[in-house]
Amino acid sequence: MKEKEKLPGSRQRNVVDALKINGGVLAAFVLIFIISSLLNSRFLTVNNMMTVLRTNACTALCAFGMTYVILTGNIDLSVGSFMTLCGCLTSILIAQAGMHTFLAIGLSLIVALIFGAINGILITKMRIPAFIATLASMNVLRGACYVMTNGKPVVFSKGLFTSIGGGYLGIFPLPAVYMVIAFVILWIVLNQTKFGRRIYAVGGNQMAARYSGVNTDRTIIQVYMISGFMSAFSGILLISRLGSGQPVIGEGAELDAIASCVVGGVSMTGGSGTLFGTLIGCLMMGVISNILNLAGVNSYMQLIVKGIIIVLSVYIDILRMSLATRNKN
Repeated sequence: MKEKEKLPGSRQRNVVDALKINGGVLAAFVLIFIISSLLNSRFLTVNNMMTVLRTNACTALCAFGMTYVILTGNIDLSVGSFMTLCGCLTSILIAQAGMHTFLAIGLSLIVALIFGAINGILITKMRIPAFIATLASMNVLRGACYVMTNGKPVVFSKGLFTSIGGGYLGIFPLPAVYMVIAFVILWIVLNQTKFGRRIYAVGGNQMAARYSGVNTDRTIIQVYMISGFMSAFSGILLISRLGSGQPVIGEGAELDAIASCVVGGVSMTGGSGTLFGTLIGCLMMGVISNILNLAGVNSYMQLIVKGIIIVLSVYIDILRMSLATRNKN
């Protein structure tokens, strides 16, 4: 059946639309930014701003892929394990197998695409709930990483690989540059292509999308491949910057990615949200962490603050959906 041009749940969005949709989270981000600059004189320094960008770029890359998944009404708990596995695999291929840096990175990203597709197949073909399927993948991939590294860091010599994640373009850290490039590409795909409309359609009403001619299974598999790819690339950048392949990286990354999406206004029920909102949500969480660090607040207390922010964001989303339903009726 030929796909119709107008899909249920789809909505073309330009920059102006994105600003209107995410006006609330953008205003909150600006307010937090202003308050942070007033609370600590070190916050607005160039060095600190570059630190915020560098430390949150990897989270943003994971969150971009997570946005695609959540927009289809699903979830991916395995992104942290993708980071760990593909980052450590790249380190092993370079340090122990003597493989060229770009070839090692390419092979690791292919592995991520394969496992991402497996996640999608488990959900679409075997009908395993996304939460369970990706929870299992999270454990399998992290276990495979520990077996592969024997639980020890994989050290590699400084060179091309370390410069990929630890280098700069002028004053801007390269991970932040990759983040911007990825955002532009994924934003165009999501908002200017049929594939992007299919994603919104599947999340808005999967049954209606199927009747409209959308191959919903294929769309879900593809978004999981994108999520795996982005998470793997994030892990590769992080390990490159750290200087060694450590099997403990990526722990909790899935929670940070989900938090960025939720705070940015992406609905956990699917079909509603923007990539721009996710970017603002990630930067907002990063600014909050940064000002808490500058204030000397310990990491345990920061977890409490992040948890409260996530709960409030989800509650606001519930109120928004309830209000929208009431207006329709």
